[in-house]
Amino acid sequence: MTDTRATERLRRLAMSVWMVIGVFVIIGVLAWLANQVRIIWLPLIFAAGLVIILDPIATALQRAGLPRAVGTIFAFVSFVAFLVAIGFLAVPTIQSQAAEFGARLPVLYDESIQFLQDTGDELGVDLGPVWTSETISSWVSDPSNQETIQNLLGGFGSGAGRLIRGVAETVAVVVLAPVLAFYLLLDLPRFKRMVFDLTPRSVRDEFHHVSTRAGSAVAAFVRGQLLVAVIVGALSSVALLALDLPFWLIIGLAAGLLNLVPFVGPFVGGLLAVIVALVEGEPSKAALAVLLFTAIQQVDNHIITPMVQRTRVLLSPLVIVLALLVGGSVAGLLGVLVAVPLVAVIRIVAGHLWRTRVLGESWEVALEAAIEVTERPERRRARPHKLQDERLFDTSELRPTEADEPVTTEL
Repeated sequence: MTDTRATERLRRLAMSVWMVIGVFVIIGVLAWLANQVRIIWLPLIFAAGLVIILDPIATALQRAGLPRAVGTIFAFVSFVAFLVAIGFLAVPTIQSQAAEFGARLPVLYDESIQFLQDTGDELGVDLGPVWTSETISSWVSDPSNQETIQNLLGGFGSGAGRLIRGVAETVAVVVLAPVLAFYLLLDLPRFKRMVFDLTPRSVRDEFHHVSTRAGSAVAAFVRGQLLVAVIVGALSSVALLALDLPFWLIIGLAAGLLNLVPFVGPFVGGLLAVIVALVEGEPSKAALAVLLFTAIQQVDNHIITPMVQRTRVLLSPLVIVLALLVGGSVAGLLGVLVAVPLVAVIRIVAGHLWRTRVLGESWEVALEAAIEVTERPERRRARPHKLQDERLFDTSELRPTEADEPVTTEL
């Protein structure tokens, strides 16, 4: 009897080991297959981003009685018109500032080196020999250095395959992403119904509850982050324009784009503005730039983000930064793009499973622990029955719904 039990335990242990090995083999095979077709992932990610941005428009028009195709076309036309308008307004200024930056780069470099040397002399720090733009130009023109330059260029040439792949991925994003986004947006309700119908009946209600709320929360989070980045970029550009600093639009755009990483956008924008002001010999403008970007950071944290991010996945800034670092190190730009949404989905799903399976909590309580939905207090007091219509993003699907009734909500 004892031998039989020992044999049974050994058999179960062996089965568990082989199951773990099998899981890792499957993961390895899937990773290998994904790497073989990696050129398609970046267009798919950008297409998903376009769907997240445009789905509220298409869904609103569909609820108003228009066909889904009409709503999809209108959403795309509106988006293209918005991009064209932004291009007409911003591209000429960006081109002129980029050309000015390229022409002034040697002077800016020399002035920066001189500023560092003067600061070092005042502090009693010897920076040693430094390379000015004239020194670099002389070194490049020296015939004895041509072999070194050719070796450097040869080293860059060894990465020609990566360069070609990068160009191919860029072309794929530009060409394929809008096409994929159009068809994804057009068939999104049908795709949701198909996934719901294919889910086993035993977990269909729970799957519908978690997937719709997780998709809606992550979509609202992504749209909110993009909108906050646009607002911060616009505020930074206007502030630098008011200070009459060179390259004000380029620095403002950098601040807005980097604001996707918590606390980084205004900090980097302020640092660039201070450097430009000091190089231009305007320390008073440098001090004003510090004050303005500090104010922008505070307005972003306490006014803009709380107003825009009505639906917020409870992720700490540390988790977001770590997710971006890990995603970038694992998959480059693709990893940076999907890191935060993926971590948000994992946070919601894992939290739901833990709280419902281990702690025995209800679905709604598990949801409230992962997703925060805020409303304006004055509007809640004035017209409580119209809260759903007053939100910047549609989070009506976060309210309790009939579990057996599939709803079309934002991904």
